[in-house]
Amino acid sequence: MGKVRPSIIKRLAYQILQQYYDKVSLDYAQNKKLVLEVSTIKAKHLLNRVSGYLTRLAKRYKKIEAPPQQAQG
Repeated sequence: MGKVRPSIIKRLAYQILQQYYDKVSLDYAQNKKLVLEVSTIKAKHLLNRVSGYLTRLAKRYKKIEAPPQQAQG
């Protein structure tokens, strides 16, 4: 079974990916700095989880070379 992430982590990472697609990299440390700059997250655990999921999303979207589209509905 895979890891389960709360919807808040997924939502935050996806919003950052949509708004800052050109600044998101495949490196966790750089994404962690980006999340610190663009969000108001203060909790270390939440910051690390969002940064990790953002890196995972970036790898997925950079592989297909297309930015994520706005979800409809």
